[in-house]
Amino acid sequence: MRLQGVHTKVVARRRRRIAAWITCAVIALAGIAVAAVVPGLRTDATPTPADSPSPIRTVEGFPEYAKGARVVAADSAALSERRIELTIVPTTLDIVIFSRCDGTGDTVKLDERLSVNGHFLVGGSCGGSTRPTSWAGLDVAVGRSATFVLTISAAKRFDGTDMVPVAIPDSGTFGLALGVRIPFDQYPLPPRPSGPLAPSPQPLMAGCTEELCPDAATVRSDPADPRRPITRTLTWKTTDSIQMVAQTPGLLHVRVNGVEVTTGEWWDYQMSVVGMYGDKDGAWKRDFGLDLKPGDAATIEIVPEHVTGAWQVVFSPTGAGVGG
Repeated sequence: MRLQGVHTKVVARRRRRIAAWITCAVIALAGIAVAAVVPGLRTDATPTPADSPSPIRTVEGFPEYAKGARVVAADSAALSERRIELTIVPTTLDIVIFSRCDGTGDTVKLDERLSVNGHFLVGGSCGGSTRPTSWAGLDVAVGRSATFVLTISAAKRFDGTDMVPVAIPDSGTFGLALGVRIPFDQYPLPPRPSGPLAPSPQPLMAGCTEELCPDAATVRSDPADPRRPITRTLTWKTTDSIQMVAQTPGLLHVRVNGVEVTTGEWWDYQMSVVGMYGDKDGAWKRDFGLDLKPGDAATIEIVPEHVTGAWQVVFSPTGAGVGG
């Protein structure tokens, strides 16, 4: 499974603030990807026509277009500077924040800290993207100057057994970019791969297959029409995570009892898995007002938008063979 360099962000109970989708995060955290081919996934669907610039333009080392956004401001620096400050006047609050760290080798990984207007926003491994869904308490508003600061806070090196702290290297570069989301039909999608689309890996958590975890709730696209919404009613069991995969660019809106808990997004044909946390420990009650209990009747609805190929959504159980 192709992991696209996306790193899990450590968020201090900011699930409302940080977008729920993180490409491949659940699989990356599990450490193992189950590579079984999903039965019934079509490989001959006609994708949306591409209108991608060639070659792809970059801004301070970032692709101009990524994650449904166009980069409008960016800066980069040598690692020895440790800190980048970027100020913009937002015209919209639908902003995606990108970071990158390059040139430290395969064994050294950097940690970052991102703040806006002096307020902590998110921290964790350097690299990837963050899409805030709420700016409450951060003094960010349309038409008002906002200052984003990215700081390299620590470094770790793999010593053959574990990640151990090391000094932050001076060699290498890091960068910060701010992108503004644009309508799907204005986003320059990459060209369709030649030949049939490859089947997708099965997006179940590590060590869990449909045979080992019969309680996992799996919702697949209609083989005759991947754009058709699919609805299932089931007896609810506590869910550890949701994992989604699609063959083509597009969106999957995931609703439980009429409440949209996440939207999976794909902007290319790379078959990346999109992960979302489940309802264990009351997470959905806190964040969405959904108070599901084991044994409750629950209606799952997956509403595709723009997708033109097969897709699949799996509600993974809280343990192998349990939940779903």
